[in-house]
Formats: sequence, structure tokens, C-alpha cells
Amino acid sequence: MLFSRVLAIALLGATGGAFAADAMPDVTQANAAYRRALEANIRAKSEPPSPVSASLLAAMKIDAVQGCQRVDADFVACIVGVDAGMRRGYQAYRFGRDGSTWTLANSVEAAIPAPSLADAQGLIRQRLGEDGARQQDPARKAEFERAAAEATVSAMNGCELDSDSGAVECDVRLRLPDGSEPSAKQRFQLNASAWSLLER
Repeated sequence: MLFSRVLAIALLGATGGAFAADAMPDVTQANAAYRRALEANIRAKSEPPSPVSASLLAAMKIDAVQGCQRVDADFVACIVGVDAGMRRGYQAYRFGRDGSTWTLANSVEAAIPAPSLADAQGLIRQRLGEDGARQQDPARKAEFERAAAEATVSAMNGCELDSDSGAVECDVRLRLPDGSEPSAKQRFQLNASAWSLLER
């Protein structure tokens, strides 16, 4: 199937929506907000953590901000690298501002950034166009060119963050020019404020 074929080809460097650079915390700001939230959570508990737990909590830190996406006027959702001492992985958190200070939002529901339908559509169309450019058969080339111009992302659901790679995997439904609507899991990467489409 056309959709499944082209999804095997990596596309690097395609961009999605962007926002002002000052709307994204840097590593130092994100880690400070993270540490304040951890410490506040410890203080709120009725019993202090055990020595082992306290040691693990003390070692936890944000050591990378992979990318952020604006949620609304008050918050950005960011994919960050978290070093937990014995294990490192990626998490998604919402950050807001308190004056000039970044804070970690109390509610992290739906915090995982994901490309918009328009962003995902642009990325997939670009991949279709690049794959079409490699076709030798004129009829096949024309098929890909039409798909690159007309394919529509009609739905995107179930987005999950891969804690090992920092990629966001979503169920994407694509409406092709022939009327078919195949669905497939698609992996996206957010770097700074730009989305790219990854090889599955």
C-alpha cells in the first residue's frame, strides 16, 4: 500500500509550528522548576522519604530540553531528558511562568506534545514527494506526486511518548486521492519547536 511504503523512508529537518524562543525554558530553568516541584512534593508528604529514596530524589534532574510546544497562553508542554541516577529517559511536562521564573505545572494531563493535523500532513506530503522523486516508472511517479499534493491527514489519536528515544508515536489516518483511508502508527520528533517525521 502506498501509505505503508512511504512511511519507511525517513524525513529529516521538516518543520512544524513555531513560537517565540522566550516561550521555551532552557535546561537550567527547566531543572530548577523540576527540583522545586520535587522538593515541594516531599514537603507535602506526612513522612520524610527513607535515606535511599532521599538519595534517589536528590540525584534526579532534567539534563536536556528536547523541544516545547505551546499549549495555551499560560503553558508550554516540553519533552525533557530526565537523569534519575541509574536510568535516563524522556518525560513530558507542562511549564508555566510566575513572573520571570519558570514553574512546573501541577496538572500534567495531556502534557505530551504532538504535531497538529496540518503539521503532520505537511510532513507526510513532503515524504511522499521525496519518495515520488525516486520513482523510475512514470505512472508510479505520477501516483506519488498526486498523493504528495492531495493526501490529507484526517485524524491523529493515541499519541504516546517513547521514554527511551523521546519520539512521539501517534495513530495517523490518511485520506489518499484514490479514496482509501489507511491508518498507521507514525513516529514524530520534536526538536526545539520543529517537528520531523521519523522512520518507524
